[in-house]
Amino acid sequence: MELINEQRAIQVCQETKNSVNGILELFLQYAAMCLENEEYVNAINSLLPFDNFLQIKEKNLYDNSLVESMGLSIMRMDFEPSVFSLGACLEITEGKYNKAINTTILVSAGKTLGEIKEYVKSDAFLMQVKENFEKQIEDSFSSQD
Repeated sequence: MELINEQRAIQVCQETKNSVNGILELFLQYAAMCLENEEYVNAINSLLPFDNFLQIKEKNLYDNSLVESMGLSIMRMDFEPSVFSLGACLEITEGKYNKAINTTILVSAGKTLGEIKEYVKSDAFLMQVKENFEKQIEDSFSSQD
């Protein structure tokens, strides 16, 4: 019975990774579009250094997986030069084989808003976020008792 539960946990973990990977590109397109939106840009530019952050978050409405939402967090690091840090957020609900997670991973720091906009559209960013999210999902499943 234990072996069956372990095999099922591995299967659900892989299904969760597949779900994230299946919707990640759509989410990043949405996030890139938000970063071009005048209201978001004004909100980002009005941030004070290390005081608060702006989050672009989207609920997962694409499937019935454990993936609750994905997001980006932007924090101002300094006024002059006007640079920001960028984080990627992932929220996974608790299931039979995993614990819930709600995490933000720093993926970039010291970039201008223009550099962040370009970076979010890049394959390098997609791969970095994908690898980090997969690791977080694995941790969610491996730490379940």
